[in-house]
Amino acid sequence: MGVILNIITQIIILCFLISCDFSPRLQKEILIAQDYLARQEVQKAIGKYEEILKVDCPDDIKTKIYFQLGELYSTHLFNNLKAIQYFRQVIEVTSDPKWLYMSEEKIAEIKFSFLGKYKEAKAGYQKLIKFQPRLKKHDFYEYRLGLCDTYLMNHDIAKQRFEIISNSVSHEYKVQAFYELGHIYFKEKQWQKALDYWSQYISQETRKDNIVHTKYLMANCHETMEQLEEAYNLYYSIFGDYPNTKVLQNRLNSIYERRVARKR
Repeated sequence: MGVILNIITQIIILCFLISCDFSPRLQKEILIAQDYLARQEVQKAIGKYEEILKVDCPDDIKTKIYFQLGELYSTHLFNNLKAIQYFRQVIEVTSDPKWLYMSEEKIAEIKFSFLGKYKEAKAGYQKLIKFQPRLKKHDFYEYRLGLCDTYLMNHDIAKQRFEIISNSVSHEYKVQAFYELGHIYFKEKQWQKALDYWSQYISQETRKDNIVHTKYLMANCHETMEQLEEAYNLYYSIFGDYPNTKVLQNRLNSIYERRVARKR
């Protein structure tokens, strides 16, 4: 936490002391807030920033303070609703594209990852992919849009988006899109389609833990389809790598008993 706070403090110092012109009084108040952060007294720093906002100060300073308060409330106090209020204040007070997209991104992230408000998160990511010039994390926003639609049960829309991503040669989330397509078909109980997409996924994925997890799901598909030999071989192939050995052993035992029963 101390390292993070030091980074935040450095950002604040750069933002305020390099890019802003202060009155001596305002400069003193901001330095007091920075000092609180340097000493990891987050509540006092927040209180001081909120005091500063009560007096008349330029919009560029308000913008940075609103954004910083949003960061502090979300990262250190875990008060995401309060954080969103401050990020929205940034959007209201500035027309600077940098602060606008940074705030939209923060709001969308909170709603997606912490509040589970996928419809509202989707609206935020839709705004972000429309920014011009194209933002550096454009591919990530497109991927998140697909996830939002998946969680909202808009499967057809999600599949269309992930198909486009998977067919894009240079898309950062091209490989992950194959997994998500498999996951959607798995949820729809279209086992063979899930297997087809997951086969493409594991042929390109490099992280071993992701491959192991996906093979477990693939084995589950085969088992559901009564393709017991394929299921057994896949479960066995990840034995020793799958984190829950007991669950895996139970699956293997169950399939073995079913195969024996078939031969009787």
